[in-house]
Amino acid sequence: ASANDTLKKSMDMMQRGMEQVQYGFINNNKQMILDGLVDIKKGNSLFSSRSVIKKSLPSNKIHMVNVAVNASRRITADATIVELNLDDKAYIKAADGYADMMNACSRCHGIVRNW
Repeated sequence: ASANDTLKKSMDMMQRGMEQVQYGFINNNKQMILDGLVDIKKGNSLFSSRSVIKKSLPSNKIHMVNVAVNASRRITADATIVELNLDDKAYIKAADGYADMMNACSRCHGIVRNW
């Protein structure tokens, strides 16, 4: 698969997972949140390698690879934060982890994609 195919697959999986997590929070559905985190983590794992990220960036954006790498690391950490807080029934803290994950995504899209 090409780097662009990997990027699209990764972003599609993470988007689907983010939607499911958000819907889970809105509906107080812990299992839905956990299921969404599975997609987020799978999608993020496809796009967490510096070499994969570098290959998928346009030539005028390669210097921003660290922004994407840091966002990927942040998403991984935030997914863990959400899971641990759900286990402890600390739903507000779990939601804060989700919000930070969304912030990591938006920051990367804003900087790397000029969104």
